[in-house]
Amino acid sequence: MTVAILSGCGTAEVRATGEGDDAKLLSAAAERVRVATAPVEAEWSKSAVAAGTDKRSVVLVPCNQSQPGCTQPAIGARQAIEALGWKAHMIDGKGTGDNQNAAVMQALSLRPDAIMTFAIDPSTIQQSLKAARDQNVPVISSAGEKSDLVASSVNPRADVYTTTGSLLADLAIVENDAQVKALVLHDTGFSVLGPRYEGFVNRLGECAGCEVLEEQNFTAADLAVGLPRLVQQLVQRHPDFNTIYVDYDDAVPPLLQALKSLGVKDKTVLASNGTVQATECIAQECGQTATTAFSLEGIGWAAVDQLTHMWAGEDPARAVYPLGVKLITSENADQIDGMWDGDSDYRKSYLKRWGVES
Repeated sequence: MTVAILSGCGTAEVRATGEGDDAKLLSAAAERVRVATAPVEAEWSKSAVAAGTDKRSVVLVPCNQSQPGCTQPAIGARQAIEALGWKAHMIDGKGTGDNQNAAVMQALSLRPDAIMTFAIDPSTIQQSLKAARDQNVPVISSAGEKSDLVASSVNPRADVYTTTGSLLADLAIVENDAQVKALVLHDTGFSVLGPRYEGFVNRLGECAGCEVLEEQNFTAADLAVGLPRLVQQLVQRHPDFNTIYVDYDDAVPPLLQALKSLGVKDKTVLASNGTVQATECIAQECGQTATTAFSLEGIGWAAVDQLTHMWAGEDPARAVYPLGVKLITSENADQIDGMWDGDSDYRKSYLKRWGVES
């Protein structure tokens, strides 16, 4: 059951939680937290495809090079492409559908063998995707919505994004003894964030003593001004909150700025992506409690694996991101140098699977 709250912007509601034995839930949440903060083992598919000897040229288009969640996967893809002896070129999508369309059109002018986009929903760049199809240039969409507009759009899978949200809810339940009072901020500009947000609120919905006090939507354009103002309004409406969730780490600094302006501290602050800034903040106890991390560069290697499958005549959907999700807290943040990049040497494993290293 949900109860609506009148509000000036976005979506606002209190979510009534599910019924159940919260002692058992707390125990299960604690176990999931324990496993997710420990070393994560890669889960490789049985589908290994040799990369072949043809020299390829691939253009990479991240959604916005100023945001690590967009750029690090593209950097990973460039590493993989160059390790295969192919050529890579990167063009900034600059954060809007118009600019991303223009970037893909610019990519086509370079006459590549393939184009890879990162955190760009295919539905927002249909004009340039049609041009790519007309020119028989395959497009791989990584970290975007699943779509028939591109040759492949499978990585990471939606259930992996869901885990990044549900693990944060698990930690909130543990940190607050199954009495979570949460404020939730969801960016509606990236479709792949939907499963993450749903993973968080649905896991809280399993906890009878937990509740989402209010939810609000925002977009990346709001980070500098709109988001801090929104956080201030939420906190003033719900001074009894103990947890605040936002979809990704880049939104945490303005969020913490807003909390500081109100003299609010010692709250459970949760986000995702595992950026360097977030990991350092958690280690230094500067206000963020936890982040969930993919290996962002590993996403790029998985995207190149889709290309090797496609060019070998195999189903690219079999080339799945294998590196799992890491929960980064004060317990393990100081053990991570920079951005979490998996707990195994996946680069060597990929090259072996592609026939580059024995």
